Amino acid sequence: MPAAIVPEVAVIRSLNTKNPLIRFGLLLIGLWFCQAPLVVAEESGPEFNFVEGPAWKEQDVVLPAYPDGRQYVEVPLQLAGSDLRMFIQEPSLAVGADGVTRYVLMLRSPSGTENLFYEGIRCTKKEWRSYAYGTSAGEWQALGDTPWQPIRDLGVERYRMTLYRYYLCDPISGPLSPRKALDRIRYGAPGTRE
Repeated sequence: MPAAIVPEVAVIRSLNTKNPLIRFGLLLIGLWFCQAPLVVAEESGPEFNFVEGPAWKEQDVVLPAYPDGRQYVEVPLQLAGSDLRMFIQEPSLAVGADGVTRYVLMLRSPSGTENLFYEGIRCTKKEWRSYAYGTSAGEWQALGDTPWQPIRDLGVERYRMTLYRYYLCDPISGPLSPRKALDRIRYGAPGTRE
């Protein structure tokens, strides 16, 4: 047998040994050789000094003055199977320091019944929350600490998807300024998105 092959044959023969201690020792040595390059690669990688920002926190919400029935802007609403009309009270439309777009919303049925809500949309998370509703006595009824809920394009609440998709939110920058949102409501939204 040529001399160059002898060490390899010795290693192969030692792997075929029936002695469990030798086999276990060879396994450990093999694992050690495999582990060493991984440690070197891990230690020589780039350093990241990632600093996590503060967790999002909603600002304290103060209910606006109860609307006097003026300064409403009709929001174009085309929901299949619905004759509902939607209005936003212009002075109430605002984007808070927490990034939430809040507004007074009036929904009017074909029979003339009006429902009034104070709501918020969180554009970055595609969520909504209701803070209060208007009573027949002409005052707000606060709803307390209601949870944020996903905006869905289902049922009676489809109007929120319309607000989110076309009028209040931008897919890249998040909430639109009140002026841009009102321009979209008055003059038309520039396209659709999911």
